[in-house]
Amino acid sequence: MTTPAVMAFRKNYPKAHISILARPWVEPVFSGNPAVDEVISCGSTGSNSTILEKLILAKSLRNKKFDLALLFPNSFESALIAWLARIPERVGYATDARRLILTLPVSVPEDRRSKHEIFYYLNLVDHIGHLHSNTHSTNKAGREEQTELFLKVPAQGESGARQILAQMGLDQGALLVGFNPGAAYGPAKCWPVERFVSLGKALVEHFKDCHILVFGTNKEESVAEDICGPVGERGRNLAGKTSLAEAMGLISNLDLLVTNDSGLMHIGAALGVPLVAIFGSTNPVTTGPWSANSVIIRHKLPCSPCLKRSCPTDFKCLLGIEVEEVLQACLQQLNGK
Repeated sequence: MTTPAVMAFRKNYPKAHISILARPWVEPVFSGNPAVDEVISCGSTGSNSTILEKLILAKSLRNKKFDLALLFPNSFESALIAWLARIPERVGYATDARRLILTLPVSVPEDRRSKHEIFYYLNLVDHIGHLHSNTHSTNKAGREEQTELFLKVPAQGESGARQILAQMGLDQGALLVGFNPGAAYGPAKCWPVERFVSLGKALVEHFKDCHILVFGTNKEESVAEDICGPVGERGRNLAGKTSLAEAMGLISNLDLLVTNDSGLMHIGAALGVPLVAIFGSTNPVTTGPWSANSVIIRHKLPCSPCLKRSCPTDFKCLLGIEVEEVLQACLQQLNGK
């Protein structure tokens, strides 16, 4: 969801050298972006990393002599590393007690919960534009914002996806439907596995050439198998068997992606893949698929969106979504295929 902000920054500063600091597993999201000059891996450095690892990363960034750090994460750690790297300008939201180590702490917009997250990130770029007005920026305040997501599948992702499809015998025009039954945020985002099973059975019965590709991490391999087993030979378990680049390549080949609110949902949206997105505890207004080619299924309840990782009551927001409702949305998206 940060790609519109990255593209806007490049438009504002066409001569800038833009580097993206990213976890290794998300590097493919930015590696093909024409607005990005360099993707720097932050290796194992994270919230559980040691002070020494943080210092080593900060030193490597300091040696690159960056002029400005634009902090999309709201964490204290991201601001701390930029401060330790002695980057002169550090711009980010004044969250997580980090105001004092930011040179431009930006207040969280009052309308954050009523607008999509892409505008949350674009707002930071606007503040940098005000800071550098009449200097480096080519766009003044009030520019028309470009809000489209941008994602290009890396070459290794395309070739890897072709190889995987060929190995499964699915490179000859089969109808490919992806399931993404997991979500890193927590179980309150996850539609029940048995309903994915029923949906998969219905789709392979409806379309004789339909194959279900189930995505996920290695931790979700058993969940994926719980879906693929009952679906039968046309259920393909890919959980933990692909890199992110390969998953991107496979998703770009899908005729439909049925997904919980997750990172792969946003990848599907950015690639223009037809989507059916199932929402429980989270808010589709702020984190829904930013795509005109998507159908969002959500049952609005007095307690939603609660934004909780686990449901403290009856899980009605997701248990209330029946298989037939999702199936009809899938058929709508697959109409004519």
